[in-house]
Amino acid sequence: MDLLFAEILLLILALSVDSLAAAISYGIAKIKISVCQAVFISFVCSGFLLFSVGFAAALSCYIPKILTKIGSFIILFLIGAVKLFQKPKSEKPERLPAAKTLLFAVSMSLDGLAAGFGAGLAAEDNIAVVGLFSCFITFLTVYLGNALGLRINKNAPPFIQKVGGAAIILVAVCKLI
Repeated sequence: MDLLFAEILLLILALSVDSLAAAISYGIAKIKISVCQAVFISFVCSGFLLFSVGFAAALSCYIPKILTKIGSFIILFLIGAVKLFQKPKSEKPERLPAAKTLLFAVSMSLDGLAAGFGAGLAAEDNIAVVGLFSCFITFLTVYLGNALGLRINKNAPPFIQKVGGAAIILVAVCKLI
């Protein structure tokens, strides 16, 4: 079944909301996501989505949707909990380490995997469109969301950094709903 343009766009926008929230929370915690890291995250997220689009019919009977939800919840909950208990950062934003960039990308990607299986996307004619839109929109949400979080934190009191951890935990809980 072909996916219409609007369906593709809605799916990708829905999947990018979590990335936006997480990127804002990283910015609030004074952790900067570089352009290269945002590109990497968008490629990983898009790769997971494309994998699920291409192999939904073959693999959906082996990977229950609940497992991807639980995996995403655990990763995001742990990230959020760590952020809640960290001391406030210095005035200068830190760079996101490579390992945390990969962890961020994978945790945001699990939704794409679940969405692809859940929707049963066998959209062979639209795979390139899904990939391009996913890369572009995910990059924008991660990079601009992080920039917004950094801007919010410029004049904010130190406790505002805890809000990011709470937001990530909220996103994690929403994964289970």
